[in-house]
Amino acid sequence: MSNIKAIVLDLDGTLLGSDKSISNRNYETVKKCYDSGIHIIVATARPPRAANQFVNNFPFADYLVYYNGALTICKSKQTQGHISIPMEISQQINEFIELHAPHSIINYEVNDSCYTRTPIPDSQLSHFGIRSNDPKPLVADKDFLSSLSPTKILVHGYSTWMDVIEQFGDYVNVIATDGGVLVQIMQKSASKEKAVQWVLDEIGVKSENVMVFGDDFNDLGLFQMCGFPVAMENAIIELKNCAAHVTESNDNDGVAVALDRLVVKSLTDDSNVRGE
Repeated sequence: MSNIKAIVLDLDGTLLGSDKSISNRNYETVKKCYDSGIHIIVATARPPRAANQFVNNFPFADYLVYYNGALTICKSKQTQGHISIPMEISQQINEFIELHAPHSIINYEVNDSCYTRTPIPDSQLSHFGIRSNDPKPLVADKDFLSSLSPTKILVHGYSTWMDVIEQFGDYVNVIATDGGVLVQIMQKSASKEKAVQWVLDEIGVKSENVMVFGDDFNDLGLFQMCGFPVAMENAIIELKNCAAHVTESNDNDGVAVALDRLVVKSLTDDSNVRGE
């Protein structure tokens, strides 16, 4: 597929294995694509502090989409675009969740800082993508939290999260991931697909020339936008149903398997035809 000009990679459940590492095969295969002139874009739900531990050792991506599209950074230009939830809407959402799910845990991400009302038990940290040796969210009082304009609100333990969509759907995007146990709330205009479209406009690549890899609901918009969506074997059925190709799981180098088969082989064939 020599028409692929950019590759978009999700991290968790996609480029990263279950051990939260990038395998040597995935690294080397993405490097081959990058060396051939294909743009590499990382698009993740993670905040920078949690994603950069991987992407700092993965130098191929110049554009990084964090927080499901609420923060986009270009390393080479040292520029960023940031979209936050208005303070008054955040206040209303907080009051609504506290009323309907008082035992839920709420985290507030604010441009790479994280706050919470009550300390998060160690047993619950993994639900927010926080490892045992990572810094824990800062505990803050209600007045401080009410003053925030958060990049993203994360809620664990809210089974009737669809109520948030009904109540605040005009102002925010609401996505449930990780088997529906983690509710992610962003400003209405923030999404992976909108952030990636902005990147594509910046680098001059059409969406039909983009291959995207993903595994969960927050990748669905990208799958509908990009020309060649690839679902991981471990992906949700909704992604597989609209994928052009289903590859191996994230623990079986699914990114590399698909790239070798669909992109690297065609690059090699093109070079042979040109006699390089």
